[in-house]
This record gives sequence, structure tokens and C-alpha cells, in this order.
Amino acid sequence: MIKTIEKKFSGLYKPSPGSVYPVIKSLVSEGLVKVDNVNGKKIYVITDSGRSTYKEMKEEAKNFFSQNNQYRKLTRSLFDIGLTLYNYKEILKDEKTFNEVMTVIDDCRKKIEAVLEGVKKE
Repeated sequence: MIKTIEKKFSGLYKPSPGSVYPVIKSLVSEGLVKVDNVNGKKIYVITDSGRSTYKEMKEEAKNFFSQNNQYRKLTRSLFDIGLTLYNYKEILKDEKTFNEVMTVIDDCRKKIEAVLEGVKKE
């Protein structure tokens, strides 16, 4: 499943097992996904309820992004940052460079949170 997600994102994103499996467990407990055992392997299958929920959420997202151009611009910028990191993936293997870039990203996240928290308090 993790490999499938990584392929969908063309290698730009690879989720960790620690982020994927708790979500799957939650989906199973909510009845949105069921687990079948086939030849000793766990196969996750979307249920009718899961399919219905997916369609509702997809429509919500479609409406949100079509009506909220500012948010779309922000997510596009984040995607562009992801592409930049991907384009420099070889350089990012250097630990010093990686840590410098990680610091920039952490600082940016903190600044964004500070701006949004400031607006939220107003």
C-alpha cells in the first residue's frame, strides 16, 4: 500500500508505516474498509459505506477548491516546494544540506502558524 501511494505521488511522497496503518485501523473501525485474508495476506477492501463517504468527501473537496482560489494558490505553492525538493533529492542526501533545508521548512511552518494563530485571536 505504501508503495502504491509513493507511485501515485511519483516518488515525491512516501508515507511511513506509522502514518498509514493507524489510518487504516481507523477506517476499519469506522466500517469504511474491511480486511480480507487472501493466501495469508491482508487485503483491504473499501465497503459500500466507505465508497459513499469517499464520494461525499471528494465532492466537498472539489467544491472547496473550486470556490477557494486563495487556498488553491497556497497548496500549489506547497506542491512547487515539494517539486523543488524532489529536483534536488541527490543534494539533499548530504546531511548538512538536509538539516539546513529542514530548519528553513520548520521556521517557515512556525511563522505560518504564528500568523494564523494571530488572526484566530482577533
